[in-house]
Amino acid sequence: KDEEYRAQSAFVLEERFNLLKYARDHYEDGFLFFYFSSTDLQAHMFWWDSDEKHPARSAADAKKYQGVIEDIYVKMDLALEKCLKKLGPEATVIVMSDHGFANFRRQFNLNTWLRNNGYIEPPTCRSVREAGRGRPVDWSRTKAYGLGLNGLYVNLKGRERDGIVDPSQRDALLTEIAEKLLAVRDPLNNKPVIGQVYRAEEVYTGPYVSQAPDLIVGYHRDYRASWATTLGDMPDDILTNNDSAWSADHCMAADEVPGVLFSNRPIA
Repeated sequence: KDEEYRAQSAFVLEERFNLLKYARDHYEDGFLFFYFSSTDLQAHMFWWDSDEKHPARSAADAKKYQGVIEDIYVKMDLALEKCLKKLGPEATVIVMSDHGFANFRRQFNLNTWLRNNGYIEPPTCRSVREAGRGRPVDWSRTKAYGLGLNGLYVNLKGRERDGIVDPSQRDALLTEIAEKLLAVRDPLNNKPVIGQVYRAEEVYTGPYVSQAPDLIVGYHRDYRASWATTLGDMPDDILTNNDSAWSADHCMAADEVPGVLFSNRPIA
């Protein structure tokens, strides 16, 4: 499977190189933007920069496939070299990414944590989805829930269908939950699981901030929201191993996975 994924990804990358050549050859002036997805797609599967055991591969295979990422960046450098030669010294060239990468070794079941800490009721519920597995959530007693990769929502009165939290109580509730999340430790090694908890109104702007999650949970390197959390489900354990080939990610705290920015001239 690894070789099949590698081969298919190489095919996609070659297609992008052909598209870049076309864009480069037909460029005359103005703004040209070109996007490569392969550094992201390959890194999710093949990035592993740790002596810790890989979730799905032997140590030898983990080391072997780390070379795939290095090879991609060599090819990226060659593509950039061709652009610089073609466009000449007058063009301002910027190379940037919107994030970096980190190992994803352990997964945090946010809704399980919320349920175990009394924010989701009853204690026997198994999913925040109406079509979920097991006993449904009692929204008349539930204060907060998680959905998606990093989102935590208050069951806010006037916004949620069955909201119970008065808007005047929102701030105190978010502060309480954030402080408790930042105190979570992994029982395997006593490491903190969560590095940052962001308020939506502090990190987002625009007319739709009110529709964003109330809190954005930013995990430390090695940790991420569980696969079950993305669907609103609640396994028994708060923390479990990630046993997926998807063994690296960037859905952590922003300062854990910084991107890069290069330019061929100073930026004011």
